[in-house]
Amino acid sequence: MQTVSDLVRARAQDSRQRVFCSFRGQHTTYGQLLAGVQEMAGALVHAGVKPGDRVGLMLGPSVEHIQLYLAIPWIGGTVIPFSIHLRSAGLELQLDSCRPRVLLANRMHADSIRQTLSALRQRPSVVWFEDGINRDGEFQLNALLGASQRVRSAVARSFDDPIVIGYTSGTTGAPKGAVLSECYWWVGTKNAAILSEAQRDDTFFLWEPFYHGAMMTVSIALQKGARIHMVERFSASQLWDQIAAAGATKLHYLGGVVNIILAQPQVESERDNPVSIAWGGGCPAGSWRKLEERFGLKVREGYGLTEGQNFTHLNLRGVFGSMGTPIEELDCCVINDHGETVGPGVVGQLVLKPKAPGVSMSCYWGEPEKTAEVLRDGRVYTGDLVMFDEEGNYYFKGRKKDAMRRRGENVSAWELERVINAAPNVEESAVIGVASSLGQHDQEIMAIIKLRSGATPDPVEIVNFCVDRLAYYQVPRFIQFVEEFPRGPSQRIQKQLIEVDFQNAWDAETAGVMPKRTA
Repeated sequence: MQTVSDLVRARAQDSRQRVFCSFRGQHTTYGQLLAGVQEMAGALVHAGVKPGDRVGLMLGPSVEHIQLYLAIPWIGGTVIPFSIHLRSAGLELQLDSCRPRVLLANRMHADSIRQTLSALRQRPSVVWFEDGINRDGEFQLNALLGASQRVRSAVARSFDDPIVIGYTSGTTGAPKGAVLSECYWWVGTKNAAILSEAQRDDTFFLWEPFYHGAMMTVSIALQKGARIHMVERFSASQLWDQIAAAGATKLHYLGGVVNIILAQPQVESERDNPVSIAWGGGCPAGSWRKLEERFGLKVREGYGLTEGQNFTHLNLRGVFGSMGTPIEELDCCVINDHGETVGPGVVGQLVLKPKAPGVSMSCYWGEPEKTAEVLRDGRVYTGDLVMFDEEGNYYFKGRKKDAMRRRGENVSAWELERVINAAPNVEESAVIGVASSLGQHDQEIMAIIKLRSGATPDPVEIVNFCVDRLAYYQVPRFIQFVEEFPRGPSQRIQKQLIEVDFQNAWDAETAGVMPKRTA
């Protein structure tokens, strides 16, 4: 087992001239990666970052982003990745929770960040990735690089030390920061490498955002000495042309992406493409064989969740539709609503038991009560429903949580309701996930809304209100207006009793006002 900084050093020693990453036509070697990490570490120290500090990153894809990410643990800090699609409402929640010393960001997010910081009690210094005009408490990365010296030696770290705090969807409250250790990182990378059959000569196609999965692929490259080819963003229409140009041999997927790829018209570059394995989680069962047959590759399916591990289960047997069997670092069982263990063929909640400390999430940052709901008696209560067969193969069956999965992103119902309830003329709302054409692991978002007395329904106004405050994937597609909600004895809305009326629901996509991804 090695720390992330140890891996960076090791690859610079044994693979110094080997290409680590290609991006925008430029090639970065492992030796250049190390030099960049040391330079970025110097800039961070000059900005005031000390061991134990938290550093936020709200950046688009770049080699410098990778170097900054790796420079933070190099000097003993903890990385806080922020979605580049967050707007003021979501950004405020996360910044107020983790309170980083420094936030590095692209200037395109300046309006949202500055608006958010004005509402915070404790404000981080802001370091802009690009040059420009700075306000008080703001700096630019190039100036820090020019004024600092390389940090040539990494801070000594243990495998219990936190490397990242990743914000995961809230269920009945705000999103929570999962604290993940160096041990978690190593185990997750090791098992991702097993699932993808990673080899030194592989080229991994990297399209994922850095706040959601990209660094797992980077870590595989660091463990194996492999190469990555990074693109600005995922493009289904250009995918196979990009893969052919890169000579990419491994393709990572998230559930909804599979059907998006299959929906594209056939192109010449998809024939005889170099990809041998598509690996990931949430491949729709009905699309599994289609993906393999059309593109001549092997699907390697797994399952994971932030609180448990990047991958807690790996399907190495090729059992169709299965999420696999537990990784060697975890034991697991399935329980019913009474907490009793159930056997094969019975659907229940998946419970994980790490065999060693650090394998799973350490805690939710600053949330001991929320931590205790998930981590109890040395186990991780996932909130996901599964079943297993007589051979020990597990199958995903849904979620118990009041959270949704849209376009590969976890979405907190509570966070959306908080914003929608603040919209003009809205008295109360309930947000639920409904079936998506992208498969069982992806959902569309429906907002059930009760208006204030005498108000006229205006779904466009509500959607526009959300667009200004939420990430594009958080904005509800469907809006259904109701006179009243079903409620329990405590007057809490009973979402399970809401009758969804698609025939009369308003559809933002049909109306042409559904927001698109902009970066």
